[in-house]
Amino acid sequence: MSTPVKSAIAAAIAAAAFISSGYALAAEPPAPNYLPASAAATVENAPAIVEGATGKSVKTTIYVFMDPNCIFCHYAWKALQPYEAVGLQVHWIPLGFLKPDSPGKAAALLQAKDGPALMRELETKFSEKDESGGIKPLNTIPFSAQVALDKNTTTFQSLGFDATPTIIYLASGGRWADVSGLPPLSTLPAMLHLPAQAETDPSLQQYH
Repeated sequence: MSTPVKSAIAAAIAAAAFISSGYALAAEPPAPNYLPASAAATVENAPAIVEGATGKSVKTTIYVFMDPNCIFCHYAWKALQPYEAVGLQVHWIPLGFLKPDSPGKAAALLQAKDGPALMRELETKFSEKDESGGIKPLNTIPFSAQVALDKNTTTFQSLGFDATPTIIYLASGGRWADVSGLPPLSTLPAMLHLPAQAETDPSLQQYH
């Protein structure tokens, strides 16, 4: 399933598909959509909120383009939490296009003294009914934050992405690949190169 959205920054951008599945049996992810080798450094250096494992505890790193009001990004955040506890590091790359207050919320994330803490507040207070991230937007976006958001948008569009979340992961063979939306939950262990983790969140049950 997918949710179409309109971009306030450029032309229309489609929101992500969150494909349903479960954790019961590990499965192989879809055939990788490989990124150009030159794209890796651009994504790795994108302004982001880094969450999850740190230092020597990091076993796997992924990069996720997200909008603060994207409910599928919210579900992705929930689904990835158990993996962060066992070695996953996630670089959440904010965009701001889904709703009028998306840029202000994205800027707040980028400007926060403790980005991971504000990211957690965004998600734990997320209104699934209203599809709205749980933090207040900045009324005025500082120049530095606007530059960072513009950089992320340029990267997102230049790589041909058109959905949030877009997940960048290291596929087998050491090449970076992308997937639009969260793939079937049973494929996460293979994608993340981590053991399967139990997921009991009620809001994710429909995706098992």
